[in-house]
Amino acid sequence: MEVSKRISSLQVSPTVALNSKAKQLKASGADVLNFAVGEPDYGTPKEVVDIAVKALQSGKTKYGPAGGGVPFRTAISEKLSRENGLDYPPEQIVCGIGAKEILFHISLSLLNDGDEVLLTAPFWVSYQDQIKAAGGIPVLIPMTDGKPCFDPKVIEQYSSPKTVAYLLCSPNNPAGYALSQDELKVLGNYLAEKDWWVISDEIYEYLTFDTPHTSLLKVCPQLREQFILVNGMSKSFAMTGWRVGYCCGPAKVMKLVKSLQSHSSTCLPPFVEEAACWAMNQGAPLMAGQISLLKSRRDLAVDCIKSIKGLDYIQPQGAFYLFIDVRSALKDSKKFGELDSMAFCEYLLEEKHIAVVPGEAFGSPGYLRLSYATDEDTIRKGTQRLQEAVEAI
Repeated sequence: MEVSKRISSLQVSPTVALNSKAKQLKASGADVLNFAVGEPDYGTPKEVVDIAVKALQSGKTKYGPAGGGVPFRTAISEKLSRENGLDYPPEQIVCGIGAKEILFHISLSLLNDGDEVLLTAPFWVSYQDQIKAAGGIPVLIPMTDGKPCFDPKVIEQYSSPKTVAYLLCSPNNPAGYALSQDELKVLGNYLAEKDWWVISDEIYEYLTFDTPHTSLLKVCPQLREQFILVNGMSKSFAMTGWRVGYCCGPAKVMKLVKSLQSHSSTCLPPFVEEAACWAMNQGAPLMAGQISLLKSRRDLAVDCIKSIKGLDYIQPQGAFYLFIDVRSALKDSKKFGELDSMAFCEYLLEEKHIAVVPGEAFGSPGYLRLSYATDEDTIRKGTQRLQEAVEAI
């Protein structure tokens, strides 16, 4: 009997696979330093946890409404107005089981077989496979001179009559860059001339360290009828395991996303939604201390990588990742090729016991992603091991 060729073509998430392998090595007794996982080492604020516990104890253990309850969608609507300068009524907001599910449902809602979606490298690992699973074709816009490229003239070269969407992630996973308002304006003005959907993944919006986050739609309001904003609480509120995501956009798209959820995960658990609603109403001030901590870790990680001969990096302004260019080091080695960061990451894990994610997972061979969402001692020890590995090869 046959199985789905489309789903069989997908790859297991490299970040999940590497994290699992690192945990197995650590369980066997190895001193593994894990920089592969995309979550902070600090926990969800106690107040949020307490509200969820009280909601459970009060009996909020039944199904909730598909797409999110009115109180939570209202809290999101008010947050978008208060913090982002965006006007979305609750009716144009859909909540789901993490931004990952929301993004998958958006692909399923928008794409027909053979439709193309433009992705600027480096991009999050799941974008490609979600697009493929929905019958679409991801089209990679490669980096130029070691930097992500948002030049409309270059983007135009990769577009075709089959292009139906452009997907942006800023602040970015895996590179940590955040587009400036000027860059957003140039990109937005170009996209506004196209008959494409614009999907903006803003999951790291609170984790910006140098300038406040600005949504593309705020800079270019003319995009509104083609714009879909995706966000969630995993990264900003350290609620990765709670699985709370949401999107807002044109009513006809939100209707489809909500319908899909009714046939997949059904709803957010009501006790989770109640705690998330409280956190959403607090906003960024609730996490001010943690964001400051991440900024200091960012600075430390950058300083450590700067000191390693043969390595370069994309300057991170947000998220909690450092995207490191190892092409020069690999080119000079006798063991690896210039674009063989996959094999180099396996070597790092097996020989140096540090887990990082290869650039191949993000459409950028020759790079690796290091998550600095861990304590400073681990960052120092890990980058020291990385330096030893570079010198060894």
